[in-house]
Amino acid sequence: MNTLWFTARGAGLSALLVLSVATALGALASIKSAKPSTRVIVQYVHRSAAVLGLALIAIHVSTIVLDRKAHVGVAAVFVPFASAYRPGSVALGSIAAYTFALVAALGLARGRMAASHNAVIAWRALHCLSYGAWAVAVLHGFNAGTDRSVGWVRLLTIGCVAIVIASVAARLMMLDDKRPPPVPSAPPRVRSGVR
Repeated sequence: MNTLWFTARGAGLSALLVLSVATALGALASIKSAKPSTRVIVQYVHRSAAVLGLALIAIHVSTIVLDRKAHVGVAAVFVPFASAYRPGSVALGSIAAYTFALVAALGLARGRMAASHNAVIAWRALHCLSYGAWAVAVLHGFNAGTDRSVGWVRLLTIGCVAIVIASVAARLMMLDDKRPPPVPSAPPRVRSGVR
């Protein structure tokens, strides 16, 4: 039994689950119609899940590198496509990890970036990279993961994808609800019979 391999697999699947929760809650936390107290709790759980997800990525990557049977060296972690094992699929994981790290750094800098309206807009746009990172991470797990043919792993992946899609859809529907109502056109003037 290879403890490193089981740890790497468990950490990877746990990272998928926790980062899916973080991504879904990130979409829901930005809905302005929720109560302020609810939004604070959702934001807190979103951030906590994101930090836990990054820690699980670190465990996943380090145990894969330490496991010599995995054929994923240190270079593959830092240089996409350098892996001897499924280079394209492992590269997706590296790219996702880099993007999640960037988004986390931006999250830490949010307070400093809130100084101006343009900085807030830039922060939000860059923070949206987390959706792409999450999607790339799902592809990484599906293509590089050795458990992709296991039924419960497929169900876990489908569940994670469903919860993120539903949360993003809810967020997008709220964007539509915030559009101002159309301005009614002025009624036509009635002219009097005077010429």
